[in-house]
Amino acid sequence: MSIKCKLIGFVASVIVMLSCGGKTSTSDFPDGEENDEQEASFEEDFDEDVEVEEELGLSEESSPALDGVFNDFLFAYLHSRTLRQERTAKPIRLEHTSRQAEMLEEFDPEFEFGFLSGEYFTTLYGNASQMLAEDDDEMDEDSTVSLQRINLNDGTIRNFQFQREQGHWQLDAIRETTFEDDDLGDFLSFYAQFCSDSLFQLHSVANPLRIVIQDTESEDGSINGIIDANQWQSFCSEVPSGIISNIRKGQRYGQHRIVLRKSGLSNGLQEIFTFTREKGNWHLTKYEN
Repeated sequence: MSIKCKLIGFVASVIVMLSCGGKTSTSDFPDGEENDEQEASFEEDFDEDVEVEEELGLSEESSPALDGVFNDFLFAYLHSRTLRQERTAKPIRLEHTSRQAEMLEEFDPEFEFGFLSGEYFTTLYGNASQMLAEDDDEMDEDSTVSLQRINLNDGTIRNFQFQREQGHWQLDAIRETTFEDDDLGDFLSFYAQFCSDSLFQLHSVANPLRIVIQDTESEDGSINGIIDANQWQSFCSEVPSGIISNIRKGQRYGQHRIVLRKSGLSNGLQEIFTFTREKGNWHLTKYEN
């Protein structure tokens, strides 16, 4: 069983326990006073580190095996205090677009990665082929991956740069940018309004909308068809919003299509949203679950 599969099983049990206590979902990441409550909840999650490390079987001898598939490494890194200490540059470089870089002597993973403490994460692709090719692919010996914290509320992006050198992943630097400085900026500006304005969302759904819905009673396991735009919210009542993630492994983004995948942490369920830009306007053109 892979490292990720072991962790998913453990996270599922943690989520069940936390749900009984009324944990707040990441998709509704709050601002202001409620922020403290969510950060406290995330710190409680990190108190489970020792138990997680035992579940994953992490040790000094076994940790190099994590470095083949980045997603396996990332899941272990987020839930293992030992691995974070070993694989984070000290001090770590924080780069800004408007002022000189600085070196951070103190780095707080519990706070920095709080946006990944919910029940799912999201990834953006330039097309469906990139998404299919990315799954569980091993990367080149020397590779760079950027884990992005995208704040749809204020238009900022925090890039956590992971570098693999000599076969080992390490968090090397952090870079702060805005939508204006990112090649996804045009789409992200659209999506920020799409997920927060229900009327705008309705007008931004293609009519008709293509859907692929999983159906266990069907021979092929799915229903492939179309619906009217005004039926959209009955198929998907909530889209990722607030603060979302993106794991960039070299994806190339064009100006006419973006695929957003929402992946569950506690199960294998996922939702896929395909957006297409025509005549200068973005529209949701396909939905899969």
